[in-house]
Amino acid sequence: MEGDQLSLPLFPEESDNSGNFFNRKRDWSASKHRILLRYIQAHCYNLGGNKSYQSKYINYVDGFAGTGRYNEGIGIEDFVNSSNFWAKKYPKKFANTDGSPLIALKCAQIFSQEKRVSLRCLFVEADSNANEQLTNNCHFLGQSLFYKIYKPQTFEAAFSEVMNDLNGYPTLFFIDSFGLKGVSFEQICEIGRYLTQCKGELFFLFHNISVARHAGRYKEEYKSPQHQVSAENYMQNLTNFLGYGSEFVWKSKWIELKNQPQDFERWALEYFKERMRKEGGFRGVTSFEIKETYSDSRPRYSIVVGSNHPEKAFGEFLNEFVWEEEKLLFFQDNYKGAKKFLEKEWNAEQKKRIAMIKTKSIQILRDIKPEWQSFKDIITHIILKLDDLGCLKRTQYYDDIFGSLYKEGMLEIQNPGVRKPYTLDSLVRIVE
Repeated sequence: MEGDQLSLPLFPEESDNSGNFFNRKRDWSASKHRILLRYIQAHCYNLGGNKSYQSKYINYVDGFAGTGRYNEGIGIEDFVNSSNFWAKKYPKKFANTDGSPLIALKCAQIFSQEKRVSLRCLFVEADSNANEQLTNNCHFLGQSLFYKIYKPQTFEAAFSEVMNDLNGYPTLFFIDSFGLKGVSFEQICEIGRYLTQCKGELFFLFHNISVARHAGRYKEEYKSPQHQVSAENYMQNLTNFLGYGSEFVWKSKWIELKNQPQDFERWALEYFKERMRKEGGFRGVTSFEIKETYSDSRPRYSIVVGSNHPEKAFGEFLNEFVWEEEKLLFFQDNYKGAKKFLEKEWNAEQKKRIAMIKTKSIQILRDIKPEWQSFKDIITHIILKLDDLGCLKRTQYYDDIFGSLYKEGMLEIQNPGVRKPYTLDSLVRIVE
């Protein structure tokens, strides 16, 4: 992703759930779709196959599938064409207009041709018109593939049928809901219990701003009974979203933070993730932000990810994918209409992150001393402890963090490399 090739501000002016949502793909949707495309490929290459830990069948569940295709699109073709991996292996396979269902079906087609794995695609779309368009858009591409489009209904209503159709195979859930409706926290926990037994990951959109808006309906007094009924409906949506009994916690927290809604959003996100860890059975839960520009302090939304194999899912796959998307935020239109990479700003941001993570890494290394670990495992451990995906690329931890600590005499190393003082497999611990 080098050079002046992409400019990807992430927010449109129109509402997420506007009637013309599928007329034009917005830049933030393109960002989400690039991450999805890369993760489906990495997920299926990792879990699909004939080895003891692999499966010949993998499910992809799209809980809010939409029409499957946009009338106008952006962001996918440029990514594929500029990537050595994607351009060489899959030239002209993916289109800017592809929505998440077509991305999944095209991946399924590729895996089938490679005889690697059968990706079974399950699509839920509540709107009857969008559901009909989805059926039409998937028909030709889906020939000879396993896919199912459920009758028009919410994901919450289709949930039992979807879970029965998984057949115990590893599953990647993509729950890209509008606002706070369509799926309950209890269903998220049921997904977690399934993944504990059968492997896979859950990707779930956490609408930060919508959470604060729903909490804002809570008042000690209302103008009229009608206002109170309306407010209680919104508040119940938030309680269903955050989990049973959460109203006793979030209401008091809203009173405390109602003048700092962003602080409430951050609190609610961490509360949600912690409940997923405790009640959903996930070994790891993390999140990353989708922003409009690199300097935004308030994200449009966060994508929460639950996994029972966070070392691979978060520390390796997602960390690199999110870092690439972070870098794209530093591409902007210049006065000539071309795409300019803000190299000075990007380098300054990376320098700041390296300094911050170096300090935190020292403490993490001290916490695990005297245990020896490989550089490769330590990098993953630090990424998971920081819970800040995409802050740095893995090679930056190796070169900039550990390289600096080694030069300062702060690292003790076993199994040094032949040409270098250490390799990814070398064992390391901090020197006190």
